[in-house]
Amino acid sequence: MKNIFISAALLIFTAGFAQENPVDSMEETKVKTMTVEKDGETIETKVKVVTKKEQEVMTNPAQDHLRDADRYLPPTKVTKTIMVDNDNDPFYDNKTKLKYYTFKNVKYAFRADETGFMVTNFDGDKEVIFGKAVRSSLNNYYIVTLDDFAGVGYFDDNGNLIIEYYDSELDVLVSERFDAVPF
Repeated sequence: MKNIFISAALLIFTAGFAQENPVDSMEETKVKTMTVEKDGETIETKVKVVTKKEQEVMTNPAQDHLRDADRYLPPTKVTKTIMVDNDNDPFYDNKTKLKYYTFKNVKYAFRADETGFMVTNFDGDKEVIFGKAVRSSLNNYYIVTLDDFAGVGYFDDNGNLIIEYYDSELDVLVSERFDAVPF
């Protein structure tokens, strides 16, 4: 009886660990130090940029029956964290987190803030605010207000932002998707 119990426990725990999907991840950290003169005083400023890229390891679904199937490359999730230290203490003073998405072939950056995130895009070197998303009381949903429309947004299983809004001219519910940027 003891052997059966131990065998069953070992089988259950082994099957549980085997269900985890492997993920390739890469993290790159760059630190740039600059000296700035302010009011006659020289201050050392540090800017630290941490770029994290994650991609699931998958095989071609059409070749599931093969032992050595070709690798399928799903979109890569990219998160960039920018930290700024304006003084000589060991702590960074500002922290900004960015994720990149595309919508109608335009690249957008989602910058996290206290209530949700800002949706921005770039016109040359100039950052332009395109809209804002505020987290609703239902944690997985956002109230999204963009230049073109306003609606309710949520992230699907692939990390894409889906925004649903009512188009009064067409009298229909429209669903728009911001795709996570593949790298």
